[in-house]
Amino acid sequence: MESRPLAIADVVLMEPRAFADERGLFFESFNAAAFAAATGVDGLAVAVGSSHAMTTRTADLDLDLVRRLAGAVAVPLVLHGSSGVPDATIAAAVGAGIRKVNIGTALNVAFTGEVRRALADDGLTDPRSYLRPARAAMADAVGALCRIVSTGGATQPL
Repeated sequence: MESRPLAIADVVLMEPRAFADERGLFFESFNAAAFAAATGVDGLAVAVGSSHAMTTRTADLDLDLVRRLAGAVAVPLVLHGSSGVPDATIAAAVGAGIRKVNIGTALNVAFTGEVRRALADDGLTDPRSYLRPARAAMADAVGALCRIVSTGGATQPL
């Protein structure tokens, strides 16, 4: 792990080591404990095979790496890019040690899709008529994720 001071007083840039293969970018587990201890973070976002802004559910997570990371640090692990992770893999990642799951893109897709559907009506002028169902679609996506992480599987896919 490399660190260097920045021009801002009392701020140090810490660069944990990561590696990549055909599946994506991964955080080395042997650096996780040192990074968490050195930074004092409350949670650790780990690179285990997903990436931000995925609109297809094709991410291939390294669940063994998740287990190693969870065993190496005393802080909750965060999975960014979960919108691109299949439901069963999200459930398995929670079982392996992920404690916070970010699905911003899935929420954006649900919201935007509903707005697009509603705006196909050329006579539409009141934003409440398309924002209400868009918010409901987003809430449905949150509900689906809650079922995935709490029961180990979804009754409705994201």
